[in-house]
Amino acid sequence: MRRKIATVGLVALGASLILAGCSSSAESEVTPTVTPAPTEAIEVIAVLAQDACDDYFALDLIRSQINGDTTALTKKQKKALLTELQSDTDLMVVSIDSAVIGGELPAKALANAERIQNNVNKANPKKGTDGITAKSLKRLNLSSERIERYCVAAGNDLPIDNINARS
Repeated sequence: MRRKIATVGLVALGASLILAGCSSSAESEVTPTVTPAPTEAIEVIAVLAQDACDDYFALDLIRSQINGDTTALTKKQKKALLTELQSDTDLMVVSIDSAVIGGELPAKALANAERIQNNVNKANPKKGTDGITAKSLKRLNLSSERIERYCVAAGNDLPIDNINARS
Protein backbone atom coordinates (compact mmCIF):
# COMPACT_ATOMS: atom_id res chain seq x y z
CA MET A 1 0.00 0.00 0.00
CA ARG A 2 2.84 2.34 0.76
CA ARG A 3 4.19 1.76 -2.70
CA LYS A 4 0.92 2.83 -4.30
CA ILE A 5 0.76 5.98 -2.20
CA ALA A 6 4.37 6.82 -3.05
CA THR A 7 3.76 6.17 -6.75
CA VAL A 8 0.60 8.30 -6.78
CA GLY A 9 2.48 11.06 -4.94
CA LEU A 10 5.35 10.99 -7.44
CA VAL A 11 2.95 11.07 -10.38
CA ALA A 12 1.08 14.00 -8.85
CA LEU A 13 4.33 15.85 -8.19
CA GLY A 14 5.52 15.24 -11.75
CA ALA A 15 2.19 16.40 -13.18
CA SER A 16 2.29 19.61 -11.16
CA LEU A 17 5.82 20.34 -12.37
CA ILE A 18 4.80 19.72 -15.97
CA LEU A 19 1.81 22.04 -15.61
CA ALA A 20 3.97 24.70 -14.00
CA GLY A 21 6.33 24.56 -16.97
CA CYS A 22 3.44 25.03 -19.41
CA SER A 23 2.10 28.10 -17.67
CA SER A 24 0.65 30.77 -19.91
CA SER A 25 1.98 33.72 -17.93
CA ALA A 26 4.04 36.44 -19.61
CA GLU A 27 7.12 35.43 -17.65
CA SER A 28 7.33 32.05 -19.25
CA GLU A 29 6.96 33.28 -22.83
CA VAL A 30 10.04 32.97 -24.94
CA THR A 31 11.40 36.32 -26.08
CA PRO A 32 13.23 36.39 -29.37
CA THR A 33 16.94 37.11 -29.19
CA VAL A 34 17.88 40.30 -31.00
CA THR A 35 21.43 40.75 -32.16
CA PRO A 36 22.51 44.36 -32.55
CA ALA A 37 23.43 45.55 -36.00
CA PRO A 38 27.13 46.20 -36.47
CA THR A 39 27.95 49.86 -35.94
CA GLU A 40 30.76 51.91 -37.36
CA ALA A 41 33.85 52.03 -35.21
CA ILE A 42 34.25 55.52 -33.86
CA GLU A 43 37.83 56.57 -33.27
CA VAL A 44 38.11 58.50 -30.07
CA ILE A 45 40.85 61.09 -30.02
CA ALA A 46 41.86 62.25 -26.60
CA VAL A 47 40.96 65.93 -26.16
CA LEU A 48 43.86 66.81 -23.86
CA ALA A 49 46.34 65.11 -26.17
CA GLN A 50 44.83 66.89 -29.16
CA ASP A 51 45.22 70.28 -27.46
CA ALA A 52 48.79 69.48 -26.44
CA CYS A 53 49.67 68.34 -29.94
CA ASP A 54 48.10 71.45 -31.47
CA ASP A 55 50.34 73.53 -29.21
CA TYR A 56 53.33 71.43 -30.26
CA PHE A 57 52.45 71.87 -33.95
CA ALA A 58 52.38 75.66 -33.48
CA LEU A 59 55.83 75.45 -31.90
CA ASP A 60 57.00 73.19 -34.72
CA LEU A 61 56.16 75.86 -37.30
CA ILE A 62 58.47 78.29 -35.53
CA ARG A 63 61.15 75.61 -35.18
CA SER A 64 60.94 74.92 -38.92
CA GLN A 65 61.43 78.61 -39.59
CA ILE A 66 64.47 78.73 -37.28
CA ASN A 67 65.94 75.59 -38.87
CA GLY A 68 65.51 77.19 -42.29
CA ASP A 69 67.25 80.26 -43.60
CA THR A 70 66.89 83.18 -41.15
CA THR A 71 69.58 85.37 -42.68
CA ALA A 72 66.96 87.60 -44.30
CA LEU A 73 65.41 88.41 -40.91
CA THR A 74 66.40 91.56 -39.10
CA LYS A 75 67.71 91.48 -35.53
CA LYS A 76 64.36 92.77 -34.29
CA GLN A 77 62.50 90.00 -36.14
CA LYS A 78 64.85 87.37 -34.69
CA LYS A 79 64.19 88.70 -31.17
CA ALA A 80 60.45 88.60 -31.82
CA LEU A 81 60.75 85.05 -33.16
CA LEU A 82 62.64 83.94 -30.03
CA THR A 83 60.01 85.59 -27.81
CA GLU A 84 57.26 83.79 -29.73
CA LEU A 85 59.18 80.51 -29.46
CA GLN A 86 59.51 80.95 -25.69
CA SER A 87 55.81 81.73 -25.16
CA ASP A 88 54.72 78.83 -27.39
CA THR A 89 57.11 76.53 -25.54
CA ASP A 90 55.66 77.54 -22.17
CA LEU A 91 52.13 76.97 -23.44
CA MET A 92 53.11 73.58 -24.90
CA VAL A 93 54.68 72.43 -21.61
CA VAL A 94 51.51 73.29 -19.68
CA SER A 95 49.21 71.52 -22.14
CA ILE A 96 51.44 68.43 -22.38
CA ASP A 97 51.54 68.33 -18.58
CA SER A 98 47.72 68.26 -18.56
CA ALA A 99 47.64 65.49 -21.16
CA VAL A 100 50.17 63.44 -19.17
CA ILE A 101 48.16 63.89 -15.97
CA GLY A 102 45.03 62.86 -17.90
CA GLY A 103 46.84 59.73 -19.09
CA GLU A 104 46.53 60.65 -22.76
CA LEU A 105 50.26 61.11 -23.41
CA PRO A 106 53.22 59.27 -21.87
CA ALA A 107 55.32 60.92 -19.15
CA LYS A 108 58.26 61.01 -21.56
CA ALA A 109 56.39 63.63 -23.59
CA LEU A 110 56.53 65.99 -20.62
CA ALA A 111 60.23 65.29 -20.07
CA ASN A 112 60.93 66.16 -23.71
CA ALA A 113 58.79 69.29 -23.53
CA GLU A 114 60.71 70.46 -20.47
CA ARG A 115 64.00 69.78 -22.31
CA ILE A 116 62.80 71.99 -25.14
CA GLN A 117 61.85 74.68 -22.65
CA ASN A 118 65.26 74.53 -20.96
CA ASN A 119 67.12 74.77 -24.28
CA VAL A 120 64.98 77.66 -25.52
CA ASN A 121 65.43 79.53 -22.24
CA LYS A 122 69.23 79.17 -22.54
CA ALA A 123 69.21 81.35 -25.65
CA ASN A 124 70.67 84.83 -25.43
CA PRO A 125 67.63 87.13 -25.74
CA LYS A 126 69.74 89.99 -27.12
CA LYS A 127 70.71 87.90 -30.16
CA GLY A 128 67.22 86.51 -30.76
CA THR A 129 67.14 83.16 -32.54
CA ASP A 130 70.87 83.50 -33.27
CA GLY A 131 71.35 83.17 -29.50
CA ILE A 132 70.34 79.50 -29.62
CA THR A 133 73.55 77.48 -29.67
CA ALA A 134 74.03 74.64 -32.13
CA LYS A 135 74.07 72.15 -29.25
CA SER A 136 70.78 73.51 -27.85
CA LEU A 137 69.22 73.53 -31.31
CA LYS A 138 70.19 69.89 -31.82
CA ARG A 139 68.65 68.91 -28.46
CA LEU A 140 65.56 70.98 -29.23
CA ASN A 141 65.13 69.16 -32.55
CA LEU A 142 65.60 65.70 -31.01
CA SER A 143 63.06 66.35 -28.26
CA SER A 144 60.64 67.83 -30.81
CA GLU A 145 60.84 64.72 -32.97
CA ARG A 146 60.03 62.57 -29.94
CA ILE A 147 57.00 64.68 -29.04
CA GLU A 148 55.85 64.47 -32.64
CA ARG A 149 55.99 60.65 -32.45
CA TYR A 150 53.91 60.71 -29.24
CA CYS A 151 51.35 62.93 -30.94
CA VAL A 152 51.13 60.67 -33.98
CA ALA A 153 50.74 57.65 -31.69
CA ALA A 154 47.88 59.47 -29.92
CA GLY A 155 46.10 59.94 -33.27
CA ASN A 156 47.18 63.50 -34.08
CA ASP A 157 48.97 63.58 -37.41
CA LEU A 158 51.29 66.37 -38.47
CA PRO A 159 49.30 69.11 -40.24
CA ILE A 160 50.02 69.84 -43.88
CA ASP A 161 51.23 73.36 -42.98
CA ASN A 162 54.00 71.86 -40.86
CA ILE A 163 55.00 69.46 -43.63
CA ASN A 164 55.14 72.34 -46.12
CA ALA A 165 57.18 74.49 -43.70
CA ARG A 166 59.85 71.80 -43.52
CA SER A 167 60.36 71.73 -47.27
